[in-house]
Amino acid sequence: MTIRWGIIGCGDVVWKRVAAAIQNDPHSELIALCRRNPEKLAEFCSKFGVDRGSTDANDLINAPDIDALYIATPVHLHQPQTIAAAQAGKHVLVEKPMGLSTAECDEMIAACQDADVRLGVAFYRPFYPVIQRISEIVANGTIGSVLSVSAITSTPCAMRPDEDGYWRVIPGEGGGGALMDVGSHRLELFLRMFGPIKDVKAFCGTVAVDYESENVASLVLQFESGIQGSLQCFFGTDTDQDEFAVLGTKGRLTTRPLADGSLLIERKTEREIEQHPVLANLNAPLIADFVAAILEQRQPMVTGEHGREVNRIMELAYQDAAAGR
Repeated sequence: MTIRWGIIGCGDVVWKRVAAAIQNDPHSELIALCRRNPEKLAEFCSKFGVDRGSTDANDLINAPDIDALYIATPVHLHQPQTIAAAQAGKHVLVEKPMGLSTAECDEMIAACQDADVRLGVAFYRPFYPVIQRISEIVANGTIGSVLSVSAITSTPCAMRPDEDGYWRVIPGEGGGGALMDVGSHRLELFLRMFGPIKDVKAFCGTVAVDYESENVASLVLQFESGIQGSLQCFFGTDTDQDEFAVLGTKGRLTTRPLADGSLLIERKTEREIEQHPVLANLNAPLIADFVAAILEQRQPMVTGEHGREVNRIMELAYQDAAAGR
């Protein structure tokens, strides 16, 4: 069986990875694209050899020959488009962050459950071999009992109002700034690897830019297990720090940059470096898993419930940061 895909929202990530990941998946076919700008839509269709294109998302949502939709629109559109797609019988893989709020995520989950369709959120870092290796080392006790996890993430994005993607710094469209956009990926890993988070302290601000949303965010996290976490997120840096580290009673694991897959294992005086490179297309395992979830009638690796929990933690962080001001 082949899953017939449509993509709503053809921006940078779709151009770089998502469309090709769908086209290269052996059980998938990309049959339709949607973008509001007709000129850019035509460019997308030409690049990927897709004959069907529309500037209206409803054309894809209501198309009887589409089985699944990848929704990569600004965050404020995720909830209405996901609900409409579910009601039309479409499986939905929605970009992160899942919604503007936890309440929106709940509505998306309920709609997909009612329609008996799969719902996934496009967090692809759980599929990194280095993350799977870190989880294995933690589980086998090599670094003892985990005390803390930390991550630093930054991007050189310096957005102007006339650029695609500027919605990322407009609260009503993106929900927030650096935390929502790049920080959400690391929070997803924190939750997946170390379980529920019960308390959040946060500082969010705008420094050296004129954005409505934060371009600097720092979080201190308390896990239910007692483990502590820290997360720093930045927009507008020349370098991408992309550091992920786990400290245990008997050692430390560090990968930097995370996307390269190099893992430093430190235990007392021992230092070992392992290499766990990612696939050329980071989204390929995500697409493959979601397609398998449809075909095998199971939940995808990154469920709507998991995406909702990421939103809940970010919501707590913004509330705490606002109270601190």
